[in-house]
Amino acid sequence: MMRLLALLLVLTPMFVSTACQSREKPPTEQTAKTGPPLVVVVNYPLEFIVDSLVGPEFEVLNPVPPEADPEVWLPDDALAETIQQADLIIINGADFADWAKKLSLPRSKVLRTSLSLKDALITVPDFEVHSHGTGVAHSHAGTVAFFWLDPDLMYRQAETVAQRLSQLEPAEEKNIQTNLQQLKTSLQPLNQKLDEIKADDSGLHWFSRRPVYQYLARRCGWEMYHLHWKPGVAPTESEWDQLQALQKEHKISGVLWEQPPDAKLQKKLQAQNLDSFVLNPLTTKPAEGDYLSVMQEQLTQLAQLLKSHRSASTDSKNPK
Repeated sequence: MMRLLALLLVLTPMFVSTACQSREKPPTEQTAKTGPPLVVVVNYPLEFIVDSLVGPEFEVLNPVPPEADPEVWLPDDALAETIQQADLIIINGADFADWAKKLSLPRSKVLRTSLSLKDALITVPDFEVHSHGTGVAHSHAGTVAFFWLDPDLMYRQAETVAQRLSQLEPAEEKNIQTNLQQLKTSLQPLNQKLDEIKADDSGLHWFSRRPVYQYLARRCGWEMYHLHWKPGVAPTESEWDQLQALQKEHKISGVLWEQPPDAKLQKKLQAQNLDSFVLNPLTTKPAEGDYLSVMQEQLTQLAQLLKSHRSASTDSKNPK
């Protein structure tokens, strides 16, 4: 009897411990993810696409702060970990966004939208010109990454995104496809405006500081010549000489800018008979409106500028 009592005293704590353990969730259950799938994007145009396709069934994260440049911004360690654990990471491709190249991202979670545009990509032979130390300046080829400036290419990006989102949440496929068609409809006014610009003003030649507007230019039947001017730095005499030589050779009459040039530079360009037009490429979310409204406003203003040029040209050819 004493031996039985002793045995019970030894076994009782073991039973209690086992019972407590059985009520605890397994480690895999405790760490299981809850809530909507997390979708990370690298720039505002992709954010706009995803927001147009889905609702609260997905969580959309554009990690780039509003004041930062999404092409060169880098996340801190904590944010990098959040990005790596996302359910889907949608990147632009064509080397847009330094962090997408530098982070170790799980391949199975990454959607590179440029892969769906292989037949439409524009490669510039002298995309980047620089020198190493005291070496001679040289150039590298590169693919222009601003696909969304042609709404047709933005829609092709959206088709690819919609397919991947539907795979992530099959129950939402019907809603996503409905929203995709609505996005296509909403892009039609932009396409119409671009068709009008091409009909009235194809064949124009433009300067830009760097390769940004090639897809827009192709859509409008234009040619672009980039100057490789450094942002915020006054052009050197040799750079002005290059501009004047190109302007004379190709009869260039305007410069497209991502940001307004300073007054001194703008005045000097006007002295060269070069008009400046600011066309925000919308890599970051605008302070007011969205991709559709801002692009519509910009294209309308650009069409008005070109119309005034045509009128001035006609008046000069037909003086009273």
